[in-house]
Amino acid sequence: MNASLSNQGMHRRNNQVMIVPLLFLCLVGMPVQSSQVLPGVEIECQDSAEHIDSSPSHPTRSTYFECEVRNTSTATEEIEMQYSGAELSVIGPSPLILGPGNSQIVTVQARAPVHMEAGDYDSTITAVVRRVQGVPTGALAQSDSDDITLTVDPYTNCDVFSTPEEIKIGSDRKIQFAVALDCSSNLEDLVNVRFVLMERGVVDSGDYGAKYWPDGFEDRSPLCEVTAEIGFTTHYCTFVAESRSRSLSSLNVCLAIQLDGEEEPEFCSSNLIKIEKSLLGFGSTGSMGLLVPFFLAILILSSSIIIWKSRNRTRI
Repeated sequence: MNASLSNQGMHRRNNQVMIVPLLFLCLVGMPVQSSQVLPGVEIECQDSAEHIDSSPSHPTRSTYFECEVRNTSTATEEIEMQYSGAELSVIGPSPLILGPGNSQIVTVQARAPVHMEAGDYDSTITAVVRRVQGVPTGALAQSDSDDITLTVDPYTNCDVFSTPEEIKIGSDRKIQFAVALDCSSNLEDLVNVRFVLMERGVVDSGDYGAKYWPDGFEDRSPLCEVTAEIGFTTHYCTFVAESRSRSLSSLNVCLAIQLDGEEEPEFCSSNLIKIEKSLLGFGSTGSMGLLVPFFLAILILSSSIIIWKSRNRTRI
């Protein structure tokens, strides 16, 4: 019986001796041992808010900002970068390999969909340590995040979509036609549109811009209010202009638009409009040609002279 108890004791001691190296192997097999190297990372993004133009005319509808990622451990780390921006598309490089104590500046791109509504949007950039010295961090993975606010600027743009290709001016010296406007906006807004008549191919002396309101034309257009909505919208207004010029020469002009608060436009958004002076026919507004009143006056005068002479002959 004593021998049996002795054998059982030796068996337990052998099991205990075997458990010790197994525990050691498990500890060695862990991804990162806290007694050796603790993973660490820090990230800091620029504080200033970045602005994005979401209009369809912008070539990229993007902005760029920078973040600094630092390895705070004493070993080389592989760091996964995660980018989030709600409705914005936020992208950047990933992963990063940083030596102990090293840092790297990463450039992040934030892109807005076309017509994205004006406002402030938060973006979060996260750095996660995935490997230390090539060993996966597992449950010991460390991370750090930073937030940045991105501003989508408000905009409303309108262009002249449709105008007549030719206009005839009669004796009233007046032009009038309907104008179709294509507008694009990322907010609901009420804007006033002012038309600007410009002569194509002519430059004022001392001015490198186009010649505004040629041939003495003055704007007589009724109020053109545009209720812009998010996306593309089409609106219709009326352009009216009058001139006191007695010139009979034709003009090549175009129509530009000026919104509230904008400077005078330098370029036209309409097609070329040829203004012809109607001499004997009718103008686009229905008025008689420029020379018709003159010929009528001559005709009336001639008729008066004939009648006067006829009466004198009768008396004689």
